[in-house]
Amino acid sequence: MFSFFSPFPFLRLCLWWALGIILVPENPTELVYQVLFCLFLVGLFCIIIWTKNRPLFYACSLSLICFCAGYLRTLDVINQFQNLPSDVIAFRFQLVSTPIKKPKTYAFVGEISAYMNSKGEWRAIQTLSQFYLDNTVDSPQMGDIYLAKAHLQAIRPAAFPYGQNWSAYYARKGIYSTAYLAAKWTKLQQRTESNFSYKAFFESLQQKLLQHLHRALPGERNRAVGGAMLLGGHESIDFETKKSYAALGAIHILSVSGMHVGILFMCIQFFLTFIPRRNRIFSIGVFMLPILLIWMYAGITGFSAPVLRASCMFSVVLFAQTFRYSLNSINLLAFTGFVMLVWDPMQLYDAGFQLSFLAVLGILIFQPSLNAIWEPNIKHPIGQYIVKQAWSLTTVAVTAQVLTFPWILYYFHQFPHVGIMLLVNPLLVLLSSVSLILGLVFLLIGPIFYAWDISHLYIIMGKILDTSLTFLHEIMFWIDHAFQPTIPFLHWENWMFVSYYLMLILVKYWWDIRRVIILGFFGLVLIGSVSYFQLEQWKAMKHQRLAYLGQYRGEPVWLSIHGLKAILLAPRKTYQDPAWIQSNISPVLAHHFIEDTVQVKWEEEKNVSWQWKGKRFYIVQQPQVTFSAKIDVLIINSKLKKQSFDWLKSRRGGDWLWTQSFASYYLKNLSKINHLPNHQLALDSVTARVY
Repeated sequence: MFSFFSPFPFLRLCLWWALGIILVPENPTELVYQVLFCLFLVGLFCIIIWTKNRPLFYACSLSLICFCAGYLRTLDVINQFQNLPSDVIAFRFQLVSTPIKKPKTYAFVGEISAYMNSKGEWRAIQTLSQFYLDNTVDSPQMGDIYLAKAHLQAIRPAAFPYGQNWSAYYARKGIYSTAYLAAKWTKLQQRTESNFSYKAFFESLQQKLLQHLHRALPGERNRAVGGAMLLGGHESIDFETKKSYAALGAIHILSVSGMHVGILFMCIQFFLTFIPRRNRIFSIGVFMLPILLIWMYAGITGFSAPVLRASCMFSVVLFAQTFRYSLNSINLLAFTGFVMLVWDPMQLYDAGFQLSFLAVLGILIFQPSLNAIWEPNIKHPIGQYIVKQAWSLTTVAVTAQVLTFPWILYYFHQFPHVGIMLLVNPLLVLLSSVSLILGLVFLLIGPIFYAWDISHLYIIMGKILDTSLTFLHEIMFWIDHAFQPTIPFLHWENWMFVSYYLMLILVKYWWDIRRVIILGFFGLVLIGSVSYFQLEQWKAMKHQRLAYLGQYRGEPVWLSIHGLKAILLAPRKTYQDPAWIQSNISPVLAHHFIEDTVQVKWEEEKNVSWQWKGKRFYIVQQPQVTFSAKIDVLIINSKLKKQSFDWLKSRRGGDWLWTQSFASYYLKNLSKINHLPNHQLALDSVTARVY
């Protein structure tokens, strides 16, 4: 039943396990969800009871067991870590991730094992938190145990609607809080240098290999990209480079993914062809060596989820090749997904997990059919080979987008132009693959040459790698600047997933039976219904009039929408951070079908007043102000908290919005005002308010 050449047993199990994960409610204690879940199980059990076909009965029983196991496993994972109470004064934590050095802090995830409450009592707990430690202290290491006194804050929600829900994203990882750790209030209690840690071991290997890359790549851009794409390093890549990779659909190259493991697998296989397989011992050795190297590489790159998925898949492929078992590619993919979801069910909600599996599944299902449409016929053998490989790369690039297309729009609100995807993407895949091959060969052989003091070959390999990365970046920047590689402000709603995948099923069904009438009828009904809903929504948006008030690093941001046009008013530093605008403002513009946006800068250090829908808004940048009785919404820059609040005593009524949250000390000073408003909040603690 579980052989890899049977008709997809693991695909069925993976789907039922995933269904069990999806049906776990965010609040499992709610009785309604529990009743619905029990009714679902009873209905499924009744279907199995009425089944007279034994193989079908066993299949349904196994699916039911897998569904229940997925449900219970997910409940166990989400209940493993707990929310901290609000009265935390101090706490003890241990580093469970590799510290990333930033300009002013070390960023890492810590597991809190105990905390002291306001009564001075220590309580045991298990929870994770994202910490930022002042970098004036000694460099922290994974496994270190600290005592700290700091104010733990909840993970902030998205600055504007329709963006990434960061609180839910981190909650699925068990992280419910974040804090800045000042050097004077943080004490190292125990450093785990004597105990062996496999994570520390792989981290030291990564640092040694990064040193070799830094010797070979003198340029900052090539060094950062090389470290990120080959070893999963945490070098800071400049925004222009990230933007070009993302615009051309090649952002996955900047992180170690399944493609990297696949290229490493091919490099190892190439070198192993020179080793004769004289007997069974040699065959087992040829099997164990690639397995060891692949999982060593997975450890060096930090055991990231994409690398784990690819390492698991290639391990099964190696096993089948060595011991001559048949393989079914879709079943192998499902087996890998099943294993990963058993290990960590919350990966199902990770965008990388969804996109990588859907891309591979799309290639496996659609690429053979698309590749067979045209067979190049060129007399010259070299030309025939080049054209054939180029066509194959093009079909792979297209079919990889077939199933991921709606998810890319849903998460990123942009998509490459068809011409870029068909013509440029295969070229970039080829050039990046060459750089990856050269980089992996350098990491495999370069340290040996360096240890044996064969410096001339070591330098030559480094220069070749540096040249390949430079050439790749020159081509990318030229394409990005010469053309408009992406279509921005695209919107995708939840109900459109069903329509899109239903259309794919119809196309696949038509391809198998070639009944044009069936495809035409259902296709027209589907396209007509989707177009109608989209047209009606677009007509409604033509008359929309609303505004969003949010904040960027303690400064107010105002986005007003009138019809299909928008005006963004923000401080100057906001426009110097295009990554923030892309991730926070672009989703809002895409949702409202905005066609034109005007960007306006606030007048710095000046108070600003305006009206919107009969309400008067007033931003206070300077405390010397005489208030008007007509002010409905008072927006106060939180930097004024260090001054006296006496100037607010004359202000009554309306809403008070602070741009950032306050510590308890400032809240006590604010409470001394006699006439506090009925409603006041900090803009960084909520998603942007709608007016």
